[in-house]
Amino acid sequence: MSYLTKPFLGFIFALEPVWLPLLLVDMFAILLMVFAERFNPRTLIFWISVVVIVPFAGFLLYLLFGSTLYSRWRFTNHKHAGDARFLGGEGSVPSEGDRQRAECLEALGADVYTSGNDVRFYWNGSDMVSDMAADIASARRSVHIMARRMPGDRGEIHRLLAEKAAEGVDVRLMTSTRGFGRTRGIRDLRHAGVRFCTFHNPVYSMFSVRPANRNYRAMAVIDGRVAYQGRGASQRVEGPAAERLERRFRADWMYGAHEDMGLPDEVPPEVPGGCGVQVVADGPDHGESYPMFSCYNDLVSRSRETLYMAFPYLLPNDDFYAAVKLAVVSGVDVRILLPRRGKHWYQSWNSLAASNPLMMAGAKVYFVDKMLGKCVIASDRRVCCVGSGDFSSRPLAQDFNLCCVTYSPDVAGRVADDIVAEAESGAECLPEEYRRRTFADVIRIGIARLMMFFN
Repeated sequence: MSYLTKPFLGFIFALEPVWLPLLLVDMFAILLMVFAERFNPRTLIFWISVVVIVPFAGFLLYLLFGSTLYSRWRFTNHKHAGDARFLGGEGSVPSEGDRQRAECLEALGADVYTSGNDVRFYWNGSDMVSDMAADIASARRSVHIMARRMPGDRGEIHRLLAEKAAEGVDVRLMTSTRGFGRTRGIRDLRHAGVRFCTFHNPVYSMFSVRPANRNYRAMAVIDGRVAYQGRGASQRVEGPAAERLERRFRADWMYGAHEDMGLPDEVPPEVPGGCGVQVVADGPDHGESYPMFSCYNDLVSRSRETLYMAFPYLLPNDDFYAAVKLAVVSGVDVRILLPRRGKHWYQSWNSLAASNPLMMAGAKVYFVDKMLGKCVIASDRRVCCVGSGDFSSRPLAQDFNLCCVTYSPDVAGRVADDIVAEAESGAECLPEEYRRRTFADVIRIGIARLMMFFN
C-alpha cells in the first residue's frame, strides 16, 4: 500500500500551494461549458471529465480543441449576417414531387431552388479538367475559383488563368489557410493579374490549432453562367444555379478579402429541358441549423427503393444510424462505398467500426483499395447530392462545406451507376468478417476512434 500511497500523497502536497487557483479555473471552465457552450450531452460530459481529471491543462485543451465560443462570435454573428445580402433573391417553383424536400432544405438554411440547369457529373475529378479548361478559355468577363489548394503541377489551368488575367478578365482565386495560404505558383499568377486571397486571414491561420473551421468549399464559376463544384467527384452546372454559386463565392470573398464585389449583374437563362439544383452550404456560419447534415438525413429518410453513398470515411451520429436502419427494414437497397486506405491510417479503421452497426442492420458496405475522396449520395435514382461534406457530424458543423442537390433521374442514375461500378471493383465487408477481427485489430480500432476527434 505504501508503494501507491507515498507518490499519491506527494502529488497532493505538491499541489497544495496552487489548489485554490486550479479549483477556481476548473469551476470557471465548467460553468462556461454548462451555460455558454452548446455541446450535446456526450461532448459536455467528455470536456467536463477532461477538466476535472487534468486540472488547468484540461482547461487549456478545452480552449484549444473544444471551445466554440469564438467561432460562434466570428462566423455566426458576423459572417452569416454579411452573407445575407449576397444570398437573397427569388428561386424557381419546384415540381410537385420535389417541392416538399426543396422547401424543407431551404427552411433549414439551404439556398433557393433553381430550375432549368444543365448538369454533367464526373465520377473522377480528372475527367472534368479538359471541360473546365475549355470553359475558362472561353471566359469573357470573370473566372472565380475557390479551392482547398491549387494543383502543384502548374499545368493547363494555371496557364489559362494567367492568360485570361492578362487579357483583362476578372480572375480571382481563393484558397484555404493550409500553409498560411501559400499556394505553389501563386506568385506567377499574381504577377499576371490574378487576384488572390485566403479564406481566413494569416493571423487567424497562425494561431488556430484546432482541426475545425477549415474551408472545404470547392467551386469554379466562369462568367456567372457555368460552374464546377465538388471534391473528388464533381459536377458541371450551367444555368441559374451557376449564378447562385457565384453569389456564394462573392459572399466568401467579402469575408476573406474584405472587398465587396456587389451582386451579379444578371441571371443566366434557363436551359431547355434542364433540371432542378439547390446549393447547400454548411459550416459554423450557419449556427445550429446544420443544413448539409439535414440534407443528408433527408435523402436517407425519403429513399424508397435505392440509397447509394460514397464517402472518404464514416463517422455518423445516432440519428443517421436510426435513419439508415429504418430504410433497410423498409426494403431500401442501401449500399455504402468506403476506401480501405484513407488520408490518415485511422480513418479506414474507424469507418470499419462505424459501418458494423449498419452491416448488422442489412446495409451493404464495400471497401475499395484506393483513396476515395468523394462525398456523393444518390437516392432512388432521381435525386443526388455531390459536394465536400464528409459524413461526420463534427466536421459538418465545424468546417465550411458545400454541395449541390440535383433533382434529375438522368444525373442521379449516372451517380448511382458509378457508385455500383466502383463497389464491384472492391469487396463487400460482412458482419461475420468483422466479428473475426484479431486482438491487434481491436486495439487499432480503439485508437482510431480516439484519433478521429483530432481528424
